[in-house]
Formats: sequence, C-alpha cells, structure tokens
Amino acid sequence: MGRMKELFIEQQEELEYRGTHDAMIHSLSRKAIEEYITEGDTPCPNCNTPSLLRNESNAKCLECAQEFVYVGNALRFL
Repeated sequence: MGRMKELFIEQQEELEYRGTHDAMIHSLSRKAIEEYITEGDTPCPNCNTPSLLRNESNAKCLECAQEFVYVGNALRFL
C-alpha cells in the first residue's frame, strides 16, 4: 500500500507542475502577443521621429533604439 501511495503522490505533483507550467506559458504568450503596439502619433523625444512601439508602461523607438517609461502620459528616458 505504501508504494501505491508514493506513485499517487508523484502523479499529483507532476500534474500540479504541468498545470502551473502551462499557466505560466499561457501568461507569457499572452504578454508577448499584447506586449508592443505601434504608436504613430507620439514622436520620439530623442530623435523626433514617430516610430514608437508601446506597451502598458514602456516604449522604445525603432529608429534610435532608445527606451522610455511612461509616467502618466509623459515619456521618461530609461
């Protein structure tokens, strides 16, 4: 009876890990899909070209590769 209990516990741990791992991968893939969107209206404060990629709190310029952080509606250099 002891060996059956050990096998059962091992299977439960494997299922829990797989479930956590799948949730982690799902979360990362969702973040990667939504990570950056093109913002055509706001010019880059560094090179003054309208080529910013933005997510919720960060932005980066495609021309000069400068990275920024959003503080409210303002862009700050990193």
